Amino acid sequence: MVVADTQTQELWGISTDRKPLILCVDDTPSLLEGQKLLLEENGYQVLIASNGLDAVKAFVSNSVDLVLLDYHTPGMNGCLAAARMKDSKPGVPIALISGDEDVPPTDLKSIDCSLSKSETISSFLEKVDHLLRLHLETRRI
Repeated sequence: MVVADTQTQELWGISTDRKPLILCVDDTPSLLEGQKLLLEENGYQVLIASNGLDAVKAFVSNSVDLVLLDYHTPGMNGCLAAARMKDSKPGVPIALISGDEDVPPTDLKSIDCSLSKSETISSFLEKVDHLLRLHLETRRI
């Protein structure tokens, strides 16, 4: 997998000693572990959190390049966690992942992209790659 990792890093124009870091947040352990394995197999570093408060702490404490955030998280919903993250680091993209189609529009102010939990793996990875490219291009400007 070293070849894929190097190709991925070259694609993003980053040094080969640092893979993009993605923070995954979900309160369902099986979904969280599945996301983590999928993303790591595709050349990303992954942090995980099972609730909004831990997610905000991990986000503030690390150089996160992308957040994949479940809407329904205990203690603090995903949109409130996203707002706190954007207050801290406004340039980091945050994708809301939800099985709900009825997320109130007012909750989406701090969200850069919405993904469905029923998203195909290839579509999910394409969107992750797109959000990371936008973020890394913005950082270079």
